[in-house]
Amino acid sequence: MTDNLYAPPTAPLTKETKTSPEFYAISRRKLLILTLLSYGLYASVWSYKNWSLYKNANQARMWPLARALFFVLYIHELYGLAHKRAVENGQKIDFDFDPWATAFVVLTVGARLVDSAAAQMQSWLPYKDLTLLAIPICAYILQRVQRLINCAAGDPEGLGNDRFTPWNYAVIVPGVVLWCLTFLGIWATYHR
Repeated sequence: MTDNLYAPPTAPLTKETKTSPEFYAISRRKLLILTLLSYGLYASVWSYKNWSLYKNANQARMWPLARALFFVLYIHELYGLAHKRAVENGQKIDFDFDPWATAFVVLTVGARLVDSAAAQMQSWLPYKDLTLLAIPICAYILQRVQRLINCAAGDPEGLGNDRFTPWNYAVIVPGVVLWCLTFLGIWATYHR
């Protein structure tokens, strides 16, 4: 400290702004497990968190909840924005996300259509069990492309969100039970 009362202040006068993350970083392992064990419902939570962070970071006019509920309509846009941000951050991205996003949309919509058709037409009923295969495949697709989202968030491996919380276990434990009951039901259907 100086004795001169009229000396200019030496402390920085600019306000340091801490930027909030623009995308939801999560480890690929954790995303795969939560999406798989929640029967794909965690994909909506994941989508909401991504769009909510993006909205807050960019002051964008959007409804994250609507984008989460209809995430198959916005997944290409989300991946495109994440790719743009990752490249702007200097990340080397040699990953083409478009085929993965398209596969996710086709599988999700296709499984819903087959499921609805099986509920309406008796001849489609044997295919209803096949729609369950869409869940692990879609979970795999999400975790494959999560590296792109993580790079855009500045945490390429998602290590900042790798540990399971009690809320995660609230999804995992019932999910394991439901999958066991599902497999038991399928087994019982075909082994009468």
